[in-house]
Amino acid sequence: MLPLANIMARKVRTAISVLAVGVGVALFLVLVGLTSMLGEIARRTTCVRAHLMVWPASDQVVVSGGLPADKVEKDLESVPGVERAIPVLRWPLKMAGRVQNVYGIRPEDWRFFAAPDQMIDGRTLEGGWEMVVDSRLAGAGGYKVGQTVERWGRRFTIVGIAREGVAGRVFMPIDTVSEALQQRGRRASFFYVRVTDPAQVAAAREAIGERGLSVFTMDEFYDVLASSFVDMDLVIGSVVFVAGFVCFLVILLTVYTMVVERTREIGILKGIGASRLQIFGLVLAEAGLIAAGGIVVGFLLTWGGRTLVLHLQPLWTCEIPPVRFAYAAALAAVGTFLGALHPAMRAAKQDPVESLRYE
Repeated sequence: MLPLANIMARKVRTAISVLAVGVGVALFLVLVGLTSMLGEIARRTTCVRAHLMVWPASDQVVVSGGLPADKVEKDLESVPGVERAIPVLRWPLKMAGRVQNVYGIRPEDWRFFAAPDQMIDGRTLEGGWEMVVDSRLAGAGGYKVGQTVERWGRRFTIVGIAREGVAGRVFMPIDTVSEALQQRGRRASFFYVRVTDPAQVAAAREAIGERGLSVFTMDEFYDVLASSFVDMDLVIGSVVFVAGFVCFLVILLTVYTMVVERTREIGILKGIGASRLQIFGLVLAEAGLIAAGGIVVGFLLTWGGRTLVLHLQPLWTCEIPPVRFAYAAALAAVGTFLGALHPAMRAAKQDPVESLRYE
């Protein structure tokens, strides 16, 4: 096969070109995979068996650091159609080498956060200085049921491990968190609200909003979180541009050099009857082989990069949908075509007499 023989004539240059294309492909895919971590956070936050999320207004956060849990709970549960108001005190805590958000909840509210079959070891919260962690955090930190960990100057006992996917990676009794933080009275960062009938969600939302609180349906809050990640789209767009430009530049320089080096061979081919279209197709085929090799190498680098990231940061999420592999391949293909276009046209227009005049 002539195109393959041509690119293998310069193995080192071809290998560097293939690697450059592969790095561009892998860079795009790994970054896309890491952005799935943001979506995973949004999904976990909104997976609670509730219909609304109620947050303090911004001025309440600045002045008081949250909401008076008992007072606001009674106020919310007085709204027609509200079945239950579930206070959550969220606070950062470092575990397994990373800062996690602790969910301080009442032990009796656990059923809204996880189904019974989501406890894979131990038991749920009962009270006191204890915690439940999810299986992902337990694996990353080597935590086991019955183990004690010292945080905030206190010793906590891990009493249960929940299946990953629950709202938080760490759960503690809300009163325990309040005491550890030396708060005056029970406070809540936000509330989950469950209504008796889904048809009453809109009315309950409006009534709660009239109380000067920020209120969202679960879908709305998911959209709010997702919209806060819009800057990542700009980052991905920039990476797509850079990866495409790198592919374009590598192919352009490689194929142009190949065409210049093979001026004599191209002249001979045209001299024995090769048409412009055949020469054009030959050069594009050589560029296509380099791109195909780069795509394969890029997929392999993506697998290796994802494995390395999850080994170094086991709590990160790096999910790459299959369609993204198709996008990456298309990106490399377009960059290859554009990069090879000028050298291919130059080769096709080459005058055989001019090419062989020194022979």
